[in-house]
Amino acid sequence: MKRFYIILIAVLCALTGFARATDNKTFERFYNLTPKEFNTQLKYYIDHNQIDSAMLCANVQASKYGKEKLSIEEIATCCNAFRFIGMEYFQRYYNYQLAAESLFKAEQIAATHSLVQQQVVIAMDKPIILATKNDLATNFTYSSQVLDSFMESFYVILNYIKSNPNYSPENISYLEITLTNICYLAIKFGKTSDIAQVVRDYNEFLNHYSPKSNTATTLCHVVECCNAGDNREALNTIQTTITRDKQYSKKNSMQFQSLIDIVRYCILIRNENTASALKLLLEKEQFLRENAMTIELLEVLQLIKQHYEVDGNETMANKYSLLYFTTKDEFINKSRLGKMDEAKLNIELEQTRENVREMANRQKMQTIVLWSAIIIALLALTILAVLYVNYRKTQRTNRVLYEKNVALLRAEEDRQPKTAPEPEANHNQVSDAQPTQTDKELMEKINEVMATSPEVFESGFTLNRMTELVGSNTMYVSRAINNCRKCNFSTLLNEYRIKEACRRLLDKDKYANFTIETIANSVGYKSRTNFTKVFKDITGISPSEFQKMSKANKQEGS
Repeated sequence: MKRFYIILIAVLCALTGFARATDNKTFERFYNLTPKEFNTQLKYYIDHNQIDSAMLCANVQASKYGKEKLSIEEIATCCNAFRFIGMEYFQRYYNYQLAAESLFKAEQIAATHSLVQQQVVIAMDKPIILATKNDLATNFTYSSQVLDSFMESFYVILNYIKSNPNYSPENISYLEITLTNICYLAIKFGKTSDIAQVVRDYNEFLNHYSPKSNTATTLCHVVECCNAGDNREALNTIQTTITRDKQYSKKNSMQFQSLIDIVRYCILIRNENTASALKLLLEKEQFLRENAMTIELLEVLQLIKQHYEVDGNETMANKYSLLYFTTKDEFINKSRLGKMDEAKLNIELEQTRENVREMANRQKMQTIVLWSAIIIALLALTILAVLYVNYRKTQRTNRVLYEKNVALLRAEEDRQPKTAPEPEANHNQVSDAQPTQTDKELMEKINEVMATSPEVFESGFTLNRMTELVGSNTMYVSRAINNCRKCNFSTLLNEYRIKEACRRLLDKDKYANFTIETIANSVGYKSRTNFTKVFKDITGISPSEFQKMSKANKQEGS
């Protein structure tokens, strides 16, 4: 038995030494790439969808900055590596914090060493990341910081083009993309007067450069129409452009199609064509779902909710509000799954540098040990491959189960009856009467209590206590709820409590170790049986299943 353990330890040591030597060889190869070789290698990995290897290669190159004296070409390569890392975190892994950090590092290098071409590219990327972070954090509300960031980037690119007679066609594309985003934000949030100077400067630039008809020139004309109060001409401009361009869907990305459609919606609203505007949004919602464009879908869901709020359709507004936050939670959970599959991609840049130095000092292994290690490594890799396949299969299964569970929750909400529930005794009887102004004012107080008072989640919270908090009487409170929400007080209370329970079950950072009983008690239910019944009646899924999928998703993303 002792011999067996000795042999096993020797095998593991040999395997570790071989693997370490192999890793170091990879680090050395990446580290010694010339700028031209790095670009070629990176393009190869991207073309073959080997993103993990591309990220590792870029990290090794980026680690060279600040560690030794580099030529201007090598510094530019480090800058490009940081930008590539940032954009991959943004586009593939949904990690906007790391994306911004890497892009800001690239921007700092470009500014320090006067890398103008890199500054132009980063100027286009940076506000897009800022806008996405802002949209997710503030639920697509207006931010002057985002608009200012786009305008600042616009002038960086414009000034570069004006001062550099050898600018490339890509620089014009960067300018048009940035201007398109500026016009879109200004039209959407009614800030077209704030960008009048930007439009004038772009039109002046067009006197020296005559591009084909594009999204930027169209939106500039729309902005001018809006500033002149000619909303009908603005709408005609958009519709004429889309009709004229038969290859619209091929020549523009789906993201820009969504952008144009939202601009159309805003102009339709200004023309008071609310029916066509809502129809456009609902069709866009279906299209975005089919194409899995989650960020754009979130924006459209928010607009639909706001549309119904303006129309006074509180039921549909609440439905799309819940649908928005459910979709957002699903996206956030997916973003947590978008982590790098291999630990080597999370190696810090300094640790990578140390590995390279260690590799340079290592002696070559003796031939007999090397071949023994190779044989052992092949055997170990076979075992690891089997384990990895099983792990990935389990991971995919868990993800599918979780996504299916969230989809079921959404479907159950859609299937909830829209008519009032059966009348109940006492003050819980539901009425078909239309709400009066007094009912609406009282309902606003009730909603405020529901949203802000911690007593809502206490087991002893009753209709009488609600009456005290809003300063009315039980008959008026019950009537306001019945007329405005078409349900009784008990149903309204349960909806608020279960919504909070769902949030806590999905909050894996704060409530990961909470049991079902603990969460039930925290939102006002003494009995787990009663909590489970109410939870399933409202969401269509049991709390234990909901929590199980949430915890499984956390394990995959960690």
